[in-house]
Amino acid sequence: MGAGFGAGTVFNADLLAVAVDGIIITDRRGIILQANQAAEAMFRYAPGSLVGSPITVLMPDPECYRHPDHVAEYFEHGPRYMVGATREVEGLDRAGNKIPLLISVSSFEENNEPRLAAFLHDFSERKRVERVLKDVNSELERRVHERTAQLEKEVERHRQTINRLDLVNRVVERASHAVVITDADNRILYVNPAYEQMTGFKRKNVIGRKPSLSKSGRHDSEFYRRMWAALDKDLHWEGEIWDRSEDGAVFPKFLSIDRLADEHGNTKNFIAMFHDLSQQKASEAEIERLQYYDSLTTLPNRSLFRHRLQHEFEVSRRQGTRVGVMLINLDRFKQANDTFGFPAGDQLLVEVAERLAVAVRRTDLVARQQSRRERGPDIVSRVGGDGFAVILNDLKKPENATVVASRILKVMSRPFSVQTKTESIDDIFLQASIGIGIFPDNASDIDELVKVAETALRQAKAYGGGEFRFFSKSMNEDSAARARMESDLRRAVAEEAFTLYYQPKLNLDTNRFCSMEALIRWPRGDEMVSPAEFIPLAEETNLIVPLGAWVLRRACLDAVALSERTGRVPGIAINLSARQFRQPGLIDAVRSALEESAIPPEKVELEITESMVMDDVETAIETMQALRDLGVRLAIDDFGTGYSSLSYLKRFPVNTLKLDRAFIRDLPHGTEDAAITEAVIVLAKALKLEVVAEGVETPDQLAFLGQRNCAYVQGFLLARPGPLEVMPDIFLSEFV
Repeated sequence: MGAGFGAGTVFNADLLAVAVDGIIITDRRGIILQANQAAEAMFRYAPGSLVGSPITVLMPDPECYRHPDHVAEYFEHGPRYMVGATREVEGLDRAGNKIPLLISVSSFEENNEPRLAAFLHDFSERKRVERVLKDVNSELERRVHERTAQLEKEVERHRQTINRLDLVNRVVERASHAVVITDADNRILYVNPAYEQMTGFKRKNVIGRKPSLSKSGRHDSEFYRRMWAALDKDLHWEGEIWDRSEDGAVFPKFLSIDRLADEHGNTKNFIAMFHDLSQQKASEAEIERLQYYDSLTTLPNRSLFRHRLQHEFEVSRRQGTRVGVMLINLDRFKQANDTFGFPAGDQLLVEVAERLAVAVRRTDLVARQQSRRERGPDIVSRVGGDGFAVILNDLKKPENATVVASRILKVMSRPFSVQTKTESIDDIFLQASIGIGIFPDNASDIDELVKVAETALRQAKAYGGGEFRFFSKSMNEDSAARARMESDLRRAVAEEAFTLYYQPKLNLDTNRFCSMEALIRWPRGDEMVSPAEFIPLAEETNLIVPLGAWVLRRACLDAVALSERTGRVPGIAINLSARQFRQPGLIDAVRSALEESAIPPEKVELEITESMVMDDVETAIETMQALRDLGVRLAIDDFGTGYSSLSYLKRFPVNTLKLDRAFIRDLPHGTEDAAITEAVIVLAKALKLEVVAEGVETPDQLAFLGQRNCAYVQGFLLARPGPLEVMPDIFLSEFV
C-alpha cells in the first residue's frame, strides 16, 4: 500500500486478501485505494497495480464517462442510484475484454474520510447457463446463478483485532450469504442478518449454542466424521448439506467451513458460510430432465450417453478393462410408423425401450448418472429416432457382448401391439440390428468408438438385419465361434454327449481309496473341451441346470456300477455350480438321482464353494439343510480362498472341508502354508469335520499331511483323473 494510508488500511488489505469475490475500495474521487487479490485476478491486473488508478479503467464505454457524475450525485444528494442495490454490470479487464459482473456498492468512513466499497462477483458462468436455460425452456430463466462465495484459500493467520472485526462486520452484515462464526468449542459467537433470514433463527437465540441446533437428521455420523476429519487435516471443508430452519422445514444448502488456527495448529475459530440451494436444485432437476433425457421414452438421450461413455473410458483406462458400445437400430420401424401413424410409432418406441431395459443386465452399464444419490442404472439410451445405445462396461472378453446382443435380438423378435383411437393392432413385427465396438481394441476415444460401432451396425443391416456384428473381422470370428460353441453345447446337453472322469481320494488311515470326485469332460469332435471353456458358457446360458442334473444322475449311477466290481459302494463327490445351487429345482434333482441310482445317500457328497453361500447366507443355510435332510453329505470346496467367517462356518450343516491346493503346493517348506494347513486340520477336528487335501503331488506333501492326521488326500501323486473303466483296479489295490 502507499505511504499515505494508516495501520487500519493494512489490516483491511489482509482481510480483503481472503475474500473469494472481488472487493475494491475507492475514495470519493473514484481513485482505487485497495483492491483484493480476487479483484486483481478478475480484471487480470498484476498484484498491487490497480491501487492509485481511477475506477473507470475497469468500466467499458459509456459507463466510464457516467461514473463520476453518479459519484458526485451520491455525495451531494445521497443514495439514489449507485449504493445499496445489487446490479448487473459489465467490467473491463486489462486486455479490454468485457466481464459480466454482479456489483453491490456500500459506503463507509475510514479515518473520517468517505469510502466506497464495491463488491464484485464474476458471473460469466451464470450468463452461459442462462443462455442454455433460454434455449431449453424460458420457464427455467429463473435459475439461480452459481454459488457466489467460496473460500479458496486456507486462512493461516487471523489476528483478532478491533479494526479487523469492524471491517469484517461491515462486509458480512451486508452479505447475501449466511455467515456463522464460532469459538474453538464450536459455540456460536456471531451470525449475520442473512443467517436469520435464511434459517428463521434469531441471533439472540443462537448465540452460545452450537450450529448443530439446526441439524436436519438426514446425514449419518460417518458424514460428520469425514467433515471434521477434513477440517482437522486441511482446515477446510465444503459441500452440499441439508439443514433445518426454525419452523422445522428442511432445505439444502451449500456450506463452506474454515478452521482458523494459530501458529501451533490450535483452533481459534470456525467460520461458516452458506447459501440456500432450494431453487437451484429445482432448476437443476428440470434442466437435467430436459437436457439429458428423452421426452418420449424418459430414457437418457445422446448427450447423457456420451457423458457416461466418457466416464467409463476413464474408469477403463485406470483399471485396464474393456468397454463396449452397442448401437441398436430398429428394422422395419419406418414402415410401421408410416402404416399406423405417428402415435402408434411412439407407442412402439416406448415398448421397445421397456423391452431393452429388461433384456440388458443391470450389471451392463447403460448411461447412468453419477450425481444421483444411488447412481442407479438407466437401462438404455435413446440416441436417435429409432436408435438406441448400450454401454457394456468391464468386459472380460469382447465376445462376451454376444450374450447381451443375443438377449436383445430375442426380445425384439416377439410381436408388438399398439392401441389406436379406433382399434387395437396386434402382431406388429419389428427386429433389431446391432453394431458393436470395443475399447481399446477398436478405438481410442469416444467418437472413434461410436464410429466403428456405426460401421458394424451398417454391416449388420447389410446382411438383412435382425442380427449383430462386431466391428473387426477377428471379433466376428470369435463371436461366431462362441455362437457355434453355444449351439454345440445345447445339442450336447440335449443328447447327453458328455463323459465323466473320476479322481480317487485316499483314506490315510487305511491307505486305501475310498471315494472319488466326478469331473465332467466334453468330447467335441476330435478334441476334449476343457471345463474352463464351456462351464462359464453353460452358466451364462442357464444350460448348467440340465447339465448339472445329468452329472448328478450319471455320477450316482457310475458309483453304484463300480460297487458291482469292487464289492462296496465308493463315496462320490459332485461339484455344484453357483447357479445350480440357487435353482429351486435342486432338491428335486438330487432326490431323483438318489432314487434312480438307489445309492445310499450318505455316499454322496455335494461340494459347494464359500463364495456361493455368502450372497444370501440364510437362504443358503436353508438349501444346505434341505440337502442334508435327504441324507447326502456337504463339503466346502477350495476352503480358505473365499470369505466366509468362522461364525458362519459353525452354522453351515457341512461334513467336510476341502483344503485348496494353493495351500498344499509349497508344503512342507512354505511356513505360512504349513501353519494354515495345520490350523485348518485342527479347526476341522474341533468342529467334528473331515478334511480333504487337494493337489497332493509330492511324497513330502503326503508325509506332512499324514503326520498332521489329515484324513483324506487326492492329487496326481495318488491317482490322476480317469474314466470309470480304470477305477476298479485303483479301488481294489492299496496305495504304495
